[in-house]
Amino acid sequence: MTTINPATTSEAEPSTRANPFPGADTHGWTRSFSEALALATDLPPLVTDVIAAYVVRPKRYLTKARTETFHRLRPGVIVKDERTGLRILSVTMHGFAGTPTEYNERVRSAFHSPAQLDASPDRVLPRLTTGFGPNGTALPFVTTVEPVEPAVLNKLLFIMDSALTKADQKRDYDLAEDMTVVGQTNRTMHVPFVRTITENHQGIPVIRTAVDLVAIKGSNRSRARLKLHGLTARNIAFGVPASKLDLPEPKPGQPAPPEHIADPGTWAPIFADTLREAFDTTGHRLHDTAQAAAEVATVSMQIIVGADNPAEFHNTVFDPNRADHRRPQLVYPLAEKSTSDMRAVLRAAKASGRITEPVRAWLAGEDSEPDALPGSATDARDRRDRALLAMAFPKELEHDREVARVLGEPDRYYDSREENVTLRLRMLSAAIAEGYRTRWNPRLLDGTLYSSFIAKRGTLAGRPDWRTALEQAEADTTQLPDFLVTRGLHWLAEHGMVEADRGSADGQQGPGRRSGVSARNALLLKPVQAIALMREIARANDTGTSPRQIDETGAPVDGTVADRTWFSVTFPKTGRRKKKADDRPSASDSTPPQQPEEDPEQDLLNAQLRLVMSLSSELPQSFLAVLAVAREAIVAGTAAGKPVLADLPSYSVEVMEQALTRLKRDLVAMQAGLTDMKVDTEVTIESLTEQSANAEGEQ
Repeated sequence: MTTINPATTSEAEPSTRANPFPGADTHGWTRSFSEALALATDLPPLVTDVIAAYVVRPKRYLTKARTETFHRLRPGVIVKDERTGLRILSVTMHGFAGTPTEYNERVRSAFHSPAQLDASPDRVLPRLTTGFGPNGTALPFVTTVEPVEPAVLNKLLFIMDSALTKADQKRDYDLAEDMTVVGQTNRTMHVPFVRTITENHQGIPVIRTAVDLVAIKGSNRSRARLKLHGLTARNIAFGVPASKLDLPEPKPGQPAPPEHIADPGTWAPIFADTLREAFDTTGHRLHDTAQAAAEVATVSMQIIVGADNPAEFHNTVFDPNRADHRRPQLVYPLAEKSTSDMRAVLRAAKASGRITEPVRAWLAGEDSEPDALPGSATDARDRRDRALLAMAFPKELEHDREVARVLGEPDRYYDSREENVTLRLRMLSAAIAEGYRTRWNPRLLDGTLYSSFIAKRGTLAGRPDWRTALEQAEADTTQLPDFLVTRGLHWLAEHGMVEADRGSADGQQGPGRRSGVSARNALLLKPVQAIALMREIARANDTGTSPRQIDETGAPVDGTVADRTWFSVTFPKTGRRKKKADDRPSASDSTPPQQPEEDPEQDLLNAQLRLVMSLSSELPQSFLAVLAVAREAIVAGTAAGKPVLADLPSYSVEVMEQALTRLKRDLVAMQAGLTDMKVDTEVTIESLTEQSANAEGEQ
């Protein structure tokens, strides 16, 4: 039986999605985690308090001997990477923890080198160094040799953001949108960066510190997570707006809170509680933000907190990032890369004599099945699917090692990685899709197996045929997850009932995108309907028709089609629950941050982004809302046996017609304005709708 990852299995009621935001933890456990981390790493409280503020349920990472009065980190929470000598803390953190870094190898070319003759000072990255304690001891965090001016840091962060945007555009999907559906499947790696910023507070020079957990691996993923939470790297350095926090009203005589709060020890727990409240409260100003960030409400994260040579920490800490960029992944589409990986695995199996050339060609999608057996189309396809399952996750140790060598995986026993399981799942899913009428996104199976599935000798070989598998699931519903992962999700994807994300092979669009984990969890809550749906899909495949909808008793409903909308309503998304908060002063710098002057280029970029969002999303959504009302009126008219506008005063009809005429002309003017904006610095867009609104306001 397949080992399914229980961490991604929902415990929520089928009709409602549980709030995925855990809220802040108790002050006492957060403080204990900070102290335990300091004890284990020699990091100063300035840093450990910030890390602890982001940790979800810190209690689970702590232990205490009966003879001791203080807590220590549990064994295994910090592990040494023998290849790099780095000590890595692995914890679950709030999804708004961690930021991209301007020192990432991927964006270095966007900055000027100090060696350039015409280098612009505000485009040169400040030199990094290892942090030091009061006695000169090297400590495992990075900082800059000299403090940085606010305007310079603001410019550097803007350059970084622009460079990452350009790099992200090379993807065949939007990363932030992808995360709203599938969440984050691979962990990011971070390091504490103590920024020192020179500021002027009412004529007094001040050096403010801001502790940032910058990404060594996963800058774009970190940036996308912040974006979904309504934050940017700039907020971490210069403060989160108080408008994003549910702050208590100040008591009489107390000063109002600052407009921006930069100390994570203060804003992080408040923001965690705010998001939890916003998720369940439709009218909350951050409700849409919480809904968008739900899949990354919490994430697994790695933080580098030590090294063999502390004095060289600022150099060695970037080794994992440099290694990744010396061996970059191929840039062609994921479906193509994944099927190429499977072809390489099949070539190796053929070369070693495990399979014949006709079998290799069949499994690679290059030829028909050799010595085909009689049976239905579903039977034939299922034989190929099961053979590919055994090739990707074989039972024999020698065969599995062969697959690992082809894919360049590390030794399974010493360095099992979640990304290796994910890449094999994508390879498998893409290869299976070659035998179907529709090619889906290979990310469909992401997260459905344990991250240690390979290391623990997991196998997908020896699966029963689809008929037997469904009979077993009917007798024992614990068998159903295995069928859904190995066959069912692909069956659903072929008929468009689920799609992994915008990066799908066919550029799929529309509502109802969700991860395979989400679809699986929803199906498990209704096993009778789920099993009946699988049988109905098999029938439809064999007869060349569309699958019918299934009622709650498991009976197909004649005259209906099981499409994506029906599936999303019948098997709604599910979620998970978590915990609450407390209070204590942080050792991090609580100095109110001075806001840097806005850069004209940054203002332009922000305006561009707002314009894109308004025209591409907000305007269509407004029209869809009006369209829905119009269709509702048509239905009401049909039910009443009257034309929709019957008995309506003529002036009401005229008002609607005039409004539509004005909007039509305004859209033409806006389209012409967009053309002008490409070449002119000053563009005027006249609006009849605006003129009408102004005239009504003056009356």
